[in-house]
Amino acid sequence: MKTIEKVHIIPLGFERSVAVNPVRTLGGVRAHIVTIGGKFAEKYDPKMAEKQRYFEKVVIDDLKKLDVDVKVHYADLFDFKMAIGVISRIILQEKSKEREGRKVEIYVNISSHGRLVSVASALASWYHGVKAYYVFPDRYAKDENEEKEFGRSICGKHPRILEVPPIWMLKLSDEERHALKFIYKEKSRGKEYVMLDEIIEEFKREFPKIYRSNRSEDDDRRKKQEIINKINRRVLNKLESRGYIERIRIGRRTAIKITELGEFMTMLEIGV
Repeated sequence: MKTIEKVHIIPLGFERSVAVNPVRTLGGVRAHIVTIGGKFAEKYDPKMAEKQRYFEKVVIDDLKKLDVDVKVHYADLFDFKMAIGVISRIILQEKSKEREGRKVEIYVNISSHGRLVSVASALASWYHGVKAYYVFPDRYAKDENEEKEFGRSICGKHPRILEVPPIWMLKLSDEERHALKFIYKEKSRGKEYVMLDEIIEEFKREFPKIYRSNRSEDDDRRKKQEIINKINRRVLNKLESRGYIERIRIGRRTAIKITELGEFMTMLEIGV
């Protein structure tokens, strides 16, 4: 019988007890702390960054005392897309261990940071089908000393935990996912849009069995139109109808541009 590896993803603000004690109660072998640190802390007030480093250190120490392996990931958690992206990336990395024959149970703590990050955490957990939980605080810190000892929210060693009911979300097909990923990566390289011809060539490389024509080699124009019709029907029409991309005309040619909603979906799908 395979041992279940319980893994916690903890987006961390100025919290301690609500970050550590759920791991004590639910059990866990690994914890991923996501916090504002490194280069991402430079844009914020130095006192806030110092305070965050304190909570990062004490939470790591507390978890290690529970024999939990800890990995820290730095991100700007006030950047909603980045928050979704980094949490999704960690979920995908942990899920990939199941291909090695390991059984992994993933938990996302939505109580250990502010409201914005709670929303990002919940969305990522729902989309990828992992468990999200909320920790009910018993009370809140009265002063700075209590905050250092317990964090802003205070709970006991075995707190009351609500496992948030999952919400089914429509996921992308492999082709839709690849199209968004390709367009997003081209945008990250500085391209405002991607020509339809570029997407066709990419899909012929990535999905050769689907995007090939049965027409003869000397019928190039009809062969290309057949592939265009297929990619529109199977991929681009669906992405456009959901608001993830928009088509634009560049002279007589068609180009594809990713929308802000499409960027959010890409972050959910592939992480960052």
